[in-house]
Amino acid sequence: MRLDQLFTIKNGIASTGLTIEVSKQSYHLPYLRPASTQERTLSGWVWLRDIENKDIYPSDTLFVSTNGEGSHSYAYVSSFEFVANSDISLLIPKKAMTITEKLYYALCITNNRWRFSYGRKPKGKRLASIELPDYVPLDFKKIEPAKYSAISIELDRIFSIPNKKIIKAVTTETQFVPLNKLFDVKYGVNMELYKFDKCKSTHPNAIPFVSRSDRNNGIAAFVEKSICYEPNPAHTLSVAGGGSVLATFYQEMPYYSGRDLYYLVPKRKMSVAEMLYYSMVIKANRYRYSYGRQANKTFKQILIPDQMPVDFNIDYSN
Repeated sequence: MRLDQLFTIKNGIASTGLTIEVSKQSYHLPYLRPASTQERTLSGWVWLRDIENKDIYPSDTLFVSTNGEGSHSYAYVSSFEFVANSDISLLIPKKAMTITEKLYYALCITNNRWRFSYGRKPKGKRLASIELPDYVPLDFKKIEPAKYSAISIELDRIFSIPNKKIIKAVTTETQFVPLNKLFDVKYGVNMELYKFDKCKSTHPNAIPFVSRSDRNNGIAAFVEKSICYEPNPAHTLSVAGGGSVLATFYQEMPYYSGRDLYYLVPKRKMSVAEMLYYSMVIKANRYRYSYGRQANKTFKQILIPDQMPVDFNIDYSN
């Protein structure tokens, strides 16, 4: 069946005239944007007073990213009430659907990404004409309500960070300082993956090759270490300057890196927990950038807390 036979398609609202905040207050609603991961769909927070009721969508709403070179066509089910920007289409089922059914269709829609591109966006008739199954298979188990709940909990945790963790630091002795006051910002080895021989991670000379991806800790592959190239040092943060802009990960071992990737060397001794904390803080600034506004010289001046909150607990055993 065509998508528009199963769903009524509605569009989000433009950001023009809206005040978008970086931290949440009781009178704010999440404002979502296109993104390749559900965690990154949060653009900021908008004032409830600026939004009409018809533009507020309840939890369990299925939505699709309709713009962005690396973000188009990704579909998700929201676990909270929200407002969507104009590059998101909301899909309202024409018949009652369970969460599992909505998640199934979100997966089906995302699997149609190959049909579209930045120059051929999934909007209007193109989105409406996507062919979808008319029913959910009985043995569908890839995405379950339990996983949906886990996503909800994780998003709630991420949304609470700016308000409860970072802002809280200001009320103590912590101050905000430019990123380059705590870290030396260095450009990576800038290599091409094809120049290396790929291998398994268990190979005795295996070394990670970190790209600008925001998945798998940024690791695109494992390659055999070369005597011709010196890798980036261990116990640093890798930061994508392009691609998945500001995707930041802690790297516990030496690694090679591709283009537009920086690494941060702490200027003082930092524990693994501190490094993970700062990777999270840096990622929280991703809303400042986009595919068209990459992070190069400017991200060195991002303001970050000069110390990790005492009550910040993180399990980095995995």
